[in-house]
Amino acid sequence: MRIKELDSLLQDKKSLLITLGISLLYVFPILFADYEYLDDYGRNLFGYGWQHDGRFIATLLGKLCSLNSNNLSIYPFSLLLSTLILGFTGYILVSMAGIEKNKTVKWSSLLIITAPAFLGNLVYKFDCIPMSLSLSVVVLPYIFYNSRIKFVIASVIGVFLSLGLYQSSATVFFMVGSLFLIRELINGEWKRFFINSGIILGVFLAAYVAYTVALKLLGLNMSDRAALIITEPKLNEMLAYNNTRFLDRIDLMLRSGNYKYYVSFTILFAVLGLVSVVYSAKRNVKRLVALPLVLLVVAVNFWLISGVNMLLLKCNWDLRSYCGLGFFIVICVFFQAYLKGSILEKISRFSVVLLVFFSFVLCAQFGKCLTLQTQFQNDFIAETKPFLSDKSLKKVGMIGALTIAPKNYFSYSEFPLFENLIQTPISQHSAWVKEALNINSMLNDVSIEGSRVWVCKGEVVKESKFYIVRRIDASTLVFDFERNKCE
Repeated sequence: MRIKELDSLLQDKKSLLITLGISLLYVFPILFADYEYLDDYGRNLFGYGWQHDGRFIATLLGKLCSLNSNNLSIYPFSLLLSTLILGFTGYILVSMAGIEKNKTVKWSSLLIITAPAFLGNLVYKFDCIPMSLSLSVVVLPYIFYNSRIKFVIASVIGVFLSLGLYQSSATVFFMVGSLFLIRELINGEWKRFFINSGIILGVFLAAYVAYTVALKLLGLNMSDRAALIITEPKLNEMLAYNNTRFLDRIDLMLRSGNYKYYVSFTILFAVLGLVSVVYSAKRNVKRLVALPLVLLVVAVNFWLISGVNMLLLKCNWDLRSYCGLGFFIVICVFFQAYLKGSILEKISRFSVVLLVFFSFVLCAQFGKCLTLQTQFQNDFIAETKPFLSDKSLKKVGMIGALTIAPKNYFSYSEFPLFENLIQTPISQHSAWVKEALNINSMLNDVSIEGSRVWVCKGEVVKESKFYIVRRIDASTLVFDFERNKCE
């Protein structure tokens, strides 16, 4: 079935293929690293899904992709498919927004997949498909933006799917809508702006209600991490705290390499584009009055970068939940279309190229760090295997976490966001430590606990630069990654 609204956006097949091709090149470092990332351990061993987090559609999708009743790994095809989904989504988005019109290479279409925060999503072998698709399904409804009934139906379905795939992506629906709303404000279409704002909010609420009803009918609960602070007595304090954490993560990304300079360069031309709008509207009262509202919409989009994290009671503030980062940058690039003069247009486009090129460098470093961390972790397991394979062993204690690979120190100093993106499964607080250590099922009958009650207990049986092994009794070992000095 052909969709005429989509066909009009896909007339330049060569441009689309270039976007998809560059997107595939971008993920090569992750593909070659072949890194087992956190939840991947458990899903590889037991094939479970995500329904316990309210992501029942992600579970169904996993089974569908596996052609099985359990969730099986289809890596590397999962990463390649996710890449194509994100490349296609970015291309459709910038085409709808009218960014880089008549350009064969649309660099801005790559801003979604190359957003630094999304490295933490692409590295998942199982999760990358539902996470990528959760963004696509909230973008595609906007191809029907000018056909109200189609838009409402498609939007309710899209947001519903997104919530069931990966909840953090759902608020991107507002960010995409803001591109259309900003355009209406700039054009002085106040009536359309208010009507469409109401429709966007209404369909989102309708989809959310449908999603919560579906959870109840299926007997599922959203994760306890979805609890909101709205009803808490200290709401203002919690909002201030969450805002601080949000800005800390933004700062972490900006301090990585020269990212802050490239982002600032891009935003500079966005500001110049907005100034151009104001200058051209000096005799247009409607445009001038709309300016504060445009700035408000942009500000709201900035805080939507992390989805609903600002309103969550408990949040780990992982960068993988910052799904809106690439979309916020696209919104900034949208204003560059209002620049006057070929030189400014070329320089502003060059600012986008720099952002994309930087992300390629970042991904290359990320892939290298993943590879070296795997080697370091495997070396640790090989060193400690004589202790872990002891048949008398019944309990293993963990204090602290296995450090980053020494060969990664320089990369981490240059790109501190890797501290958030690369998390070791061998840790006192990790739920996957047993799966990571359980080579050849040697720990099947061994319990692993993370606790500080064992600090300085027992006899030191091995001491390394990175950890100390203590024997508490014949059946209990403790790994102290903090290397606590004991008298």
